[in-house]
Parts: sequence; structure tokens; C-alpha cells
Amino acid sequence: MSSEKSVDLLAKWKAGDEDAARILFERYVNQLCGLARNRLSERMQRRVEPEDIVHSAYRSFFRKADDEVYTLSQSGDLWKLLAAITINKLRGQVEFHTAKKRGVYTEESLAAHHSTMGLGPQAIGQEPSPEDAVAVIEELQTVLSGLDPMKRQVLELALQNYSEAEIAQEVQRSARTVRRVLQELRSQLESRLGG
Repeated sequence: MSSEKSVDLLAKWKAGDEDAARILFERYVNQLCGLARNRLSERMQRRVEPEDIVHSAYRSFFRKADDEVYTLSQSGDLWKLLAAITINKLRGQVEFHTAKKRGVYTEESLAAHHSTMGLGPQAIGQEPSPEDAVAVIEELQTVLSGLDPMKRQVLELALQNYSEAEIAQEVQRSARTVRRVLQELRSQLESRLGG
């Protein structure tokens, strides 16, 4: 693995060196996965993959680094930043999966209730097929490509589990505007996906 400083690798990546991005990724991916795994309960790990959290953290990092949001000045800054992003992503996923309607702690009671109606646990929370997942991603990309920058940012932040208040702050709009935009986008996606 390269012994180059992270700040130099980041500068190379910004100049178009994709190998620098790979090195930056490989430098901390295992440590970040360990960090995420250690902060997830066993029950939560059945729903949330630490690797997915870390990949999401890296995507956010590279997107914001490209927009010059982050500045690395001393050794260890990149690790601290990536660890903080990972923990925030993790917190968002835990909040999402412990919300009242989809709470991880209600799974057993839901499974018991549905099995009495002839539905086994395999019918509950069934994963989409790879084809369905690709179709949803393609539709989402189509919708994103047709949005103005503000609406696109609102949707991207919502997909990262930001709250309406956090999104409003990020896009410098009122919470009411964010709520309206999200309702429009939800309707648009549902109609495109036949929901």
C-alpha cells in the first residue's frame, strides 16, 4: 500500500488520478468496517451491512471533497473525517431501522402475527430481485437527471436519511419547501414505478 500522505493522494484524485482514489479507499476501508461493525448490535447487523455504511461514507466523502467542502491539513485528518462520516451514516441507518413502523425490535411480533395468517417469515421483508433493484435504480437515475440542482440535492440528502430540518438547512430553504419538494418527488417516483 502507498505510503503517500492522504492530502497528496486527495490532490492527485482531484487532478483525475483514479488510482489515488483506490488507494485512499483501501487505506481505511477495513478499519472503518470494523468501526461500523463494533457499533452495530447483532440484531441491527441483520438489517445493516457495515460495508454498505462504509461505501456510503466514502461516496459522501468523495462527492464533498470534489466540491472542496473538506480540507485536510495534518496527519490523521482523513481518518477522523471518514470515521465521523461513517458514524453519522450508521446513526442514520439505526434511526431508520428503529423507527416505529419498521422497528427492528418489532420483527419477531410481526413474524408471529403474519405466520398465523399463512404467511411465513420469508414473505415478510422479502428482498427485491436483482432485476427489480436495477429497475428502481435506473428509474431513480432518470428522475435525478431531470431535476434542478436544488431538488436533486433534496432527494440525495433524503436518500441519505437526512431529516427535513437538516435538508432545509443544507439547501437553505424552509422546512415547508423541503416537505413540498419531497412530496412531489415521492409522487413522481411512485407514478414512474407504478406504485
